[in-house]
Amino acid sequence: MIKNTLSTYGSFSKFLHWVIAILVIVMLSFGFFLDDVPKEYQEFTYNLHKLTGLTILALMLIRLLWALMNVKPLLPAGTKAWERIAEHLGHFALYLFLICMPLVGWIGSIAAGYAPKLGSIEFNLPIEKNKVLSETAFDLHNTFAIILIVLVSIHILAALFHHFIKRDGVLRRMLPSNRE
Repeated sequence: MIKNTLSTYGSFSKFLHWVIAILVIVMLSFGFFLDDVPKEYQEFTYNLHKLTGLTILALMLIRLLWALMNVKPLLPAGTKAWERIAEHLGHFALYLFLICMPLVGWIGSIAAGYAPKLGSIEFNLPIEKNKVLSETAFDLHNTFAIILIVLVSIHILAALFHHFIKRDGVLRRMLPSNRE
């Protein structure tokens, strides 16, 4: 089933979740080491980082639209009010930062004069070269990376808590092999 139900996520939601999760974990793992790449590979590596960021941004916008058009599986009966609030705030924060982080990185790149490129195609925005804007955007980008590491860690820990401690099926409904 492609669409979500009240008991599980559909295949498209699962696909988006896991593709974005892999891309984000790879980006967060290697993003802090971009300056350590040998000079002769830096232009390629930074451009690959930018293109991957734009891919995450596009996938997150698709995911947001898909989430708005689909039901969300219900939390298990007996879920405490604070857990429901934490779940909503956590997902909101993940969506917010997974959209804002690549966006400010893109703005920073363009303001620095280095738009992402795919062959001869440049992914530009109507932003002039601006050192202050670039530095501000990259400072935000780095801050958002740290926030995302914390949010992703909490998200993973919460999923593991539901699976191994509460044993309530919350994790299973996002696993690719789960069938309703």
